Amino acid sequence: MKRFKHITAGLLAAFMLSVSSCDEFLDVNQDPNSPTKAPISQVLTSATVSTAFVNGSDLHRYTSLLMQQLSGQAGNTVQTRFYQQYLIQPSDLNGMYDQYYVTVLPDLQYVIDNSAGSPHYTGVAKILKGFAFSQVVDVWGDVPFSEALKGTENSTPKVDDDAAIYTAIISLLNEGIADVKNPTSVLTPGDDETIYEGDLVKWEKFANSLKLRLFLKYSEVNPAFAKAQMDALIATGGPFMTSNADNFEMDFSTTQGAQNPIHQFEVERLNYLFPNKFLVDLMNSKADPRRQSFFTDFPFNSGQYKGAAAGDEESINFSRLHTYLRGDLNAAITPNAAGAIAANAAYNNAYNGDAPIRMMTFAEYNFIRAEHALRFGGGLATAVPFYEAGIRASMTDAGVTTAAQTAYLLANPLLATNTLRQIIEQKYIANYGVALEPWNDWRRTGFPAISPVPASLAATDYIPRTLYYPEAETLTNPNVKQKPDMKVRVFWDTRP
Repeated sequence: MKRFKHITAGLLAAFMLSVSSCDEFLDVNQDPNSPTKAPISQVLTSATVSTAFVNGSDLHRYTSLLMQQLSGQAGNTVQTRFYQQYLIQPSDLNGMYDQYYVTVLPDLQYVIDNSAGSPHYTGVAKILKGFAFSQVVDVWGDVPFSEALKGTENSTPKVDDDAAIYTAIISLLNEGIADVKNPTSVLTPGDDETIYEGDLVKWEKFANSLKLRLFLKYSEVNPAFAKAQMDALIATGGPFMTSNADNFEMDFSTTQGAQNPIHQFEVERLNYLFPNKFLVDLMNSKADPRRQSFFTDFPFNSGQYKGAAAGDEESINFSRLHTYLRGDLNAAITPNAAGAIAANAAYNNAYNGDAPIRMMTFAEYNFIRAEHALRFGGGLATAVPFYEAGIRASMTDAGVTTAAQTAYLLANPLLATNTLRQIIEQKYIANYGVALEPWNDWRRTGFPAISPVPASLAATDYIPRTLYYPEAETLTNPNVKQKPDMKVRVFWDTRP
């Protein structure tokens, strides 16, 4: 696995300061060209790091809590417990919106606007912009797009239709692919972009794989369109992701202050998050060998795994996040007398914090292809190789031996009944740590079949389908009208 080592603690600290406050006043139209003109290489570094950071911070926490991959603990007044209970306020969302509209997207627009003669930079920025806007739409639905990112030219951009934005995103990705394939470019990114470190073929693979992800979102709202677009794209031969080396992810440093944001949150917010009972029980039911890197066992060294559920009494008597999300162990972990691991300095210092933030993986690509085959292709027989390849890719990434992978596949074959459910459940497991996509799949297909938190605990009688607009944006932009509730849906979410 590659390890991106030149991220500085100062750079990561700057990002953390910029996104850590939920009360920060937002300016969606911050002028990226003022006061001085920065080199596009530096701005692209900022954009790639901040893209990974948002995917490992607020976006990951909200969606993993809603989708019962993680559980909020640490007492009744802690935000992660509120979020798990669907108590998400507009003011809570200021920071995440800020991450996109004040940091990621203005940086990318700056690169696009200032990279004339260097289409390799323009192409990478367009692909990243398409990715970022796809996430913004999937979280909020209708958002500023056509009039956004114009600086002082427009301080109150209109909200665009989410379906129209998706169409524009596909165009952006196509333009980006053409740009990164351009044979002539004055400047070409190198390790100043922190995801593929200048490998333009991998950017092309990612963009094509991302288009498959986006086209699959139409599977319920317009299945004929989804089939036609996916069939046509697959027929071109892509290229698409071909191994875990093509994962769209960013590695972090072992240096304090420049570590993976999931790890840093665990260090700074003691006992706020634990693996969720739904995910742990699902993996327990399959004796899934990925548990050994996903979670610590409880009691420690027992080979057993226990997740926390909404309403569980405040306790540390659960499994904890482990190396897959936090990085390799530097030292042994010592449990207490009950076999639980306390979130203390010894526990936190045991991890080096360099685990990648995964945003799209080769495993996910294979599950997309498996679902396409099931819905629109050759059916079960054609889906099986992709289903198995997705599981193998995920398990390889988690350090599972080939023999254990084979045994798992023999015990968990893709069957002719409940086939879509099996594919999405395996995708859900593989996307542990991947922000947003498990929530997208649940909204689109109803799988995995999570149950709402108990009514006695929940702030709403439904699992949110989108999030509120941030308070700071609705206060400053009269074109952004607050939603009546979080039942409002993205255009592709038509499932009852």
